Amino acid sequence: MLKPNKHKGQHWLISKTYLKKIVESAQIKAGEIILEVGPGTGNLTEELLSAGARVIAVEKDHDLIKLLLAKTKSVHEFAIADSRIKLKIIEDDILEFDENQIKTNYKIVANIPYYITGPIIQKFLWSANPPAEMILMVQKEVGERICAQPPRANYLSSMVQSLAETKILFKVSRDNFWPKPKVDSVVIKITPQRQATSDPTTLKLRGAGKGQVNEFTNFLKIVFRQPRQTLFNNLKRGKLPQEKIDAVFIKLKISKNTRPQNLSVNDLRKLFVSFVCHL
Repeated sequence: MLKPNKHKGQHWLISKTYLKKIVESAQIKAGEIILEVGPGTGNLTEELLSAGARVIAVEKDHDLIKLLLAKTKSVHEFAIADSRIKLKIIEDDILEFDENQIKTNYKIVANIPYYITGPIIQKFLWSANPPAEMILMVQKEVGERICAQPPRANYLSSMVQSLAETKILFKVSRDNFWPKPKVDSVVIKITPQRQATSDPTTLKLRGAGKGQVNEFTNFLKIVFRQPRQTLFNNLKRGKLPQEKIDAVFIKLKISKNTRPQNLSVNDLRKLFVSFVCHL
């Protein structure tokens, strides 16, 4: 009997009710491509196929691959562009998977391994080929942080919402998983935004080089270095020139008493442009 590996984040959703609810949230059209991350035992995969999706399932665990192949009677060596195929199973680490091989619009629908939630979201938001939307099961606390708004903004919410709209769809209690985890979960919807090139404060990170991505994440780490401190003090501790900080605060009409958690995404965009892009 196959046993889940907790170190790999293997907690499988077994509730038919919530499996169907996740699929309904994706509003799948017949023939639409869905990228599923960590399909596990294939419970969600079957619901996606029943809804008419063409599924690309990326699974790292070789034993689970064998189970999926047996369960679905599928093969995993064929071209993604082959419209006759309904399920493609790929043995790979999702963080190494090349989404650029998907040559048409796609969505991600998945109960992802919770320990790599941040890296997965960052990978696809900054991709040159981002999904139209992501419907993800994540840890409840993490989902709430991702979707937080001022005055509860944080590093994670600001990073994600700079490139996407976020929304918590519904809660899923721990009793609906096997084995039962120690935390409750939520299903969130992340919709990458189309960037307006006419807006000079818009971040142009999608598909950008690694250097610029690192610049932005490093800037956010400075801003949220100590959330209970003021933005002014965090920027000073980040070794940004005080004369530059003073000039930017005057230009953007930001009070020196402003705290990071009160900053909107637009505020952060303007700060990033002022401190990094225009240095």
